[in-house]
Amino acid sequence: MAIWLGLIVAPLLALADQTVAFALVGRGCATQTTLVLHASHAIFLALAVAAMVVAWRKWQETTAPFEGSADAVRQRHFLAGVAMTVAALSAAAIVAMWIPTWLISPCVA
Repeated sequence: MAIWLGLIVAPLLALADQTVAFALVGRGCATQTTLVLHASHAIFLALAVAAMVVAWRKWQETTAPFEGSADAVRQRHFLAGVAMTVAALSAAAIVAMWIPTWLISPCVA
């Protein structure tokens, strides 16, 4: 389950962040503040980083000797590494989508 958080949930968090941020632009313009936009980006970034940490822990667990098939251990280790990388890229995408919120007013048409 921990591996799937990084593989599936983290990219979905990046997509959800984009959708929610776009939906909140009107509210940000109406109130002349970007606080809600920053809060949404921060929440989604924290969740993506949490998914990355969970995948990293699973990757660390699979480096230790494990009883069972060597192929199964290698497969788990590989998938955990991919999950960690995907979650890190998703977190980077969220940061990249957050940058315009710092630089551009939500009322720019």
